[in-house]
Formats: sequence, structure tokens, C-alpha cells
Amino acid sequence: MGRGLRAIADRIHRLTATLAEGLRRLGLQVAHEAFFDTLRVEVADADEVLRAARERRINLRRLAGNAVGISLDETTDARNIVELWAVFGEAGFSPEEIAGR
Repeated sequence: MGRGLRAIADRIHRLTATLAEGLRRLGLQVAHEAFFDTLRVEVADADEVLRAARERRINLRRLAGNAVGISLDETTDARNIVELWAVFGEAGFSPEEIAGR
């Protein structure tokens, strides 16, 4: 993998890890400890989370039961992470704190 692709992959993984940590701080269960760019999050009411995401023009996937899937890509930035936290509840991080990770 070239250095440019490696840097993109590292950035996406860091953002995914930051998102996962914020979701855990909100008291949500992130299904897997090992991940790259996709998370499975167990929630109390998947319909409510998906509705809140749609209102913010964010696409999440419904998974089995009350789980939703979140996938990040090279266009994701710190503001997107904050928006995702807002969908699930406020985590208290600023975009600057996320970008510094």
C-alpha cells in the first residue's frame, strides 16, 4: 500500500476509534473491539436513532435487533463525528479535540 493510501487508512481508523470511544462514553455498546472503518452499535431504539440520523441527512444502516451500523470513509472529518455523536446523544468533545487525535 502506498504512503498516501496508508495515511488515508490511518486517518479513517483514528476517526472510527474516536467515534467508538465517544459512543462508549455515552453508555452505548460498540459490538467489536477490533474494527477498521465500520462500527456496530447496540441502541435502545434503532428506529429513533435512524430517524434522528435522517433528519441530519446522515445514512446509517439498520442491523439485526436494535443495532445500527456506521461506516466512515475518506470524506469523513471531525465535524461528521460530532454530528454522529449528536445523533446518539452529546458526548462533550469538540471538533478540535477529535482532529488532534
